[in-house]
Amino acid sequence: MDMITEGKITAIAEKSATRYNACLLFSANALSRAITAIGDEEFGRFGLCYSHAYILCEVVGQPGITPSELSETLYLTPSTITRLVEKLEQKHLVRRESEGKKTLIYPTAEGAKLQPEVSVAWDRVGTRYSQLIGENNVCQLTQQVFKAAKALGEAL
Repeated sequence: MDMITEGKITAIAEKSATRYNACLLFSANALSRAITAIGDEEFGRFGLCYSHAYILCEVVGQPGITPSELSETLYLTPSTITRLVEKLEQKHLVRRESEGKKTLIYPTAEGAKLQPEVSVAWDRVGTRYSQLIGENNVCQLTQQVFKAAKALGEAL
């Protein structure tokens, strides 16, 4: 872990005595910042953010995937998918093709070649989370957070 990420995580941990630590909104955002810092560091090594990594994984795994399918799989709005795909196109990692009214997204050779590095980065992210909070805790927390996100999303 680099010193910057370690410092951010330590700073968040040291703030445990805040009057807001019992607030779900506050705690969820603190958790998000801490885990995003790790993802940004790992994927930043090859010029991606974690959202780009998700999309690249899906496109390489399912060549010809539609933006709608990506939106459903990744729980992101269509406009966010469009913006992320455009960035990946600029990096020459994916390409879009029109088929009638449908847009299909394919990996480029460069994108497919980067996929193994992305997979290794995902492994490093998971290892770092496990080292910091424990492997069992990571699994349980992930399940609880996703369940809560789904419940809250369905309530909207």
